[in-house]
Amino acid sequence: MTTKTLPLTDLLLDILRTEYGVPDSTDADTGFDTLDFDSLVLLELAVDLSRRFDVEVADDELQAAGTVAAMADLLTSKGVQV
Repeated sequence: MTTKTLPLTDLLLDILRTEYGVPDSTDADTGFDTLDFDSLVLLELAVDLSRRFDVEVADDELQAAGTVAAMADLLTSKGVQV
């Protein structure tokens, strides 16, 4: 994770905490498997992120990312800026 993705990482953590009920102790390196995110949750998250940031995000990309930090890198690579 680069310092360029830190604000996005914080925003993503806030989204996950408030809308997906992840614990406050979740950090950028917490794995989605640790959070018990199954394919349905990842699909819902992909749709949510696609709408929020106006980019195409697939659930399999989120599964491959595996962490919030990698998800921020993925979104940054798609041109998302905050």
